Amino acid sequence: MRRTATHTPVSVEELVGACLDGASLLVEIAGEPGSGRTRLLGELAAGARRGGLLVAHGLQVVRASPGRGVVRCLDDLDRAGPETARPLRRLLAERPSVPTVITYTVSTGQPPIWLVSCLAAASDSYRTHRIPVGPLTPEDFAAQLPPGTGPMREGLLYELSGGVPGWLGVLSHLTSPQLRELATADHPPGTVPLPANCPPLRALDGLAPEQIEVVRCAAVLGDPFAPALVAAVADRATHAVLSVLDDLVARDLIRAVDGGAPLFRFRHPLLRTLLYARTPPGRRITAHTRAAEALDRVGAPLVQRAPHLARSAEQGDRRTACLLARAARNVLDTRPATAASWLRAALRILPDDDAADPDGPGDPEGIRPAERFRIAALLYHAAERTGQYAECRRLLPALLEAAGNDATPATCPGDLLDRTLIVDLHTRLESDLGRRRLARALLDAELAADPRPGARGERVLLLRKAAMAAAEGDLPATRRHVHQALRHADRAPDVLRVDAAATLALAGAMAGDPPRPAGTDGADGILDAVRMADALGDPELAGRLDAVARLGWALNLAERHGDALRLLTRALGIARRTGRVAALPPLLLGRGYGHAALGGLSAALRDTREAEETALLLGDGERAGWARVLRAWTTLWCEGPDGAADLADHVLRQHPGPGALGEAAAGVLGWARLAQGRPGECLALVLPAARGTDRPPVAGVRVLWWSAATAAASDLGAAGAREYATRAAQGATAFPTAGARAEALRAQALHTPDEAAVRSLSAAVELSAAAGLAVLECRVRLELAQRLVAVGRLEDAATEAGRAKERADRMGARWLRGVAVDTQRRIGASRPRRTSARQGPRSREGEVLSAREEQILDMVCRGMSNREVAGALFVSVKTVEAHLTRIFRKTGARSRASLVAAFAPVRPVRV
Repeated sequence: MRRTATHTPVSVEELVGACLDGASLLVEIAGEPGSGRTRLLGELAAGARRGGLLVAHGLQVVRASPGRGVVRCLDDLDRAGPETARPLRRLLAERPSVPTVITYTVSTGQPPIWLVSCLAAASDSYRTHRIPVGPLTPEDFAAQLPPGTGPMREGLLYELSGGVPGWLGVLSHLTSPQLRELATADHPPGTVPLPANCPPLRALDGLAPEQIEVVRCAAVLGDPFAPALVAAVADRATHAVLSVLDDLVARDLIRAVDGGAPLFRFRHPLLRTLLYARTPPGRRITAHTRAAEALDRVGAPLVQRAPHLARSAEQGDRRTACLLARAARNVLDTRPATAASWLRAALRILPDDDAADPDGPGDPEGIRPAERFRIAALLYHAAERTGQYAECRRLLPALLEAAGNDATPATCPGDLLDRTLIVDLHTRLESDLGRRRLARALLDAELAADPRPGARGERVLLLRKAAMAAAEGDLPATRRHVHQALRHADRAPDVLRVDAAATLALAGAMAGDPPRPAGTDGADGILDAVRMADALGDPELAGRLDAVARLGWALNLAERHGDALRLLTRALGIARRTGRVAALPPLLLGRGYGHAALGGLSAALRDTREAEETALLLGDGERAGWARVLRAWTTLWCEGPDGAADLADHVLRQHPGPGALGEAAAGVLGWARLAQGRPGECLALVLPAARGTDRPPVAGVRVLWWSAATAAASDLGAAGAREYATRAAQGATAFPTAGARAEALRAQALHTPDEAAVRSLSAAVELSAAAGLAVLECRVRLELAQRLVAVGRLEDAATEAGRAKERADRMGARWLRGVAVDTQRRIGASRPRRTSARQGPRSREGEVLSAREEQILDMVCRGMSNREVAGALFVSVKTVEAHLTRIFRKTGARSRASLVAAFAPVRPVRV
């Protein structure tokens, strides 16, 4: 019997310490190849050397001096081969003359018989331990990736590798589209680019020809596979295949499936991918043909046969094309990428004259002339869900032409083959990609061509027009289209009611119409929309995820962020489970906005980065721009204005013209410039954004731009500060959410006397705190602390600065925390360290600074570098340094920071 090892993990330090204390140990490090077993063995060897122990690798004889312990390292012992059994058995059976630690690494698969026998014969002098090395956690795995790896790519790498870092050598050089193909395809791609000397392929070295043939046939079948099917594909006897499978199990290429079923699987899915890619193309086609025939003989489900049919059917095989279409329809709602690959294969093998022969004979499976339309329509749905927009555009003209020529099968309203549903999907696609004029033309043409008022198709198209109007803040048009769509409300399905309610809620929020309470004006209440969405099951909601995204944005703009996060998180789970990649960016954007408002800055950054990464993968540059703008806003408070300015400026350069995205980027860049102490640039950026160009203002967002304009004008001493604060107040009155009112109060405080400003800022703190708007609360508390200093209430100022620092710590807002710490220092050093302006700053000895030294001190306190000071005064940097040396001596300051803390005027830090 194999000796039983303890499963309690043992650290390297404990093993070395035990050996130094005179113990002898037999330590097994078990884990998947590539999981870090060898690295852990190396750490043990290094720790042993540091402890003065003799380290040996392999089974060679070593002679240690008396009293000096030995650590022996045996890597990949289970792959050493039976010839290792005799020296290993002799080593383990002998009683060690000095304290000895024998550490070996093995795979988690079934160990070879010879190794089990050797371990069972080990001397009783050895205490046994086992260190399991499992897959890394997502957090530890992310630390292995290059800096800047996006969340989407990070998730794909983790999913494909199973958390085993050894597979990164195969995956890291693949592009994100290639990784997504690997993750979503029903079968591995025929080619996988591999790095030179790919380590996982070394496991194939030394395989006999019959072993290579069997393992390739198993790779064609996929996990898990039955020996009888492998025998059929390899055209060998089952007993011969079983013998080869035993050899492959011994080499840990494949493993028996737990549970007693006569099934096997590959050690790792990527090993199967590499084997499939290394199988010659002709051999793959033959294997797929045999696999399809064998599965058909045993009555396997169509979905199990489809991958092989798609890769082996010949041109003109109508029966197979029909089978693939049926299989694709079965998996479309859960695996749209797989459905798309089968449908492309069906169109490829369908005879070219299929659509041109209306009187041609059918076939046993029911192929008719309209089958090409059916397959193309299903492919359109699969491509739309997976974000293959170019393919959608390619398919649409032929679909519309076929529908216009009555070359389509009879459909029921709402069926996937319904022309209206395809037009609705394509209109949304074009609108989301910024082609709104084309989308409107397509909608208007379809509505004009369908003379049936009140039909479901008309309702769907009118709701799409309402959604487009809502995105532009056109509340009257939105309400008009929704009313037309639901004028026969008793016949409207629940999913369309949710769509209508979400659209109305978003239009109201965009146009500045306050959220209506539940139960008012039918479905126009935002809470009614939430209740209806909650009542729908996941399959129903999956078809209207765009409506969920609209509802989530409406909830965010109404500052119901908790409801928005709950709803959008559910929708994201549905989108991921059903492979609807195209739905991810808007849902992630909405959730990121909610996280940012509530202070979940790290979650917001992750969501916005994934939204941008996914949108770019789909070719949706506009939505990627929105994600970058929101990331810039979050970065401003988390990391500081420099990084935020870079992000916003990048979007502004890409979208310089009039439009909502360019205005939003300009507004965020203006805030960053304000925080950088550049109020003039801020004002030039935010005023056009606040006034708007071709869209109605989003009331709650525009208040932000007017508030920034007020702060910039105040810093510049410009006359417009009062006007801009008034405009902010008007925006908050039109849409009185807590955030808008608090921001307007903050703007008002910027041009009022200190006592009145303290009252306004105190009210703003209460509003933002009650609404849970953590970032806004932190910012307002910092401004309140600075105004409290101005009225001499230093204790209250310190309290507010301390609370702001606590909230910044809780949010992970490092830049805001730095502002809070700086504010605390200024409060502590403000009055005792200041002298009268008439006398100038003095040292403890009473030395007064010269006029030039005071000038330089003021510039340093404003954050200017020595080079900037030199440039402003037209002197050399060395002259500035000489002045600073005298300033340090006279004031007793020991550093630039302490000089600023002691002498900088206590003035507002724009946050």
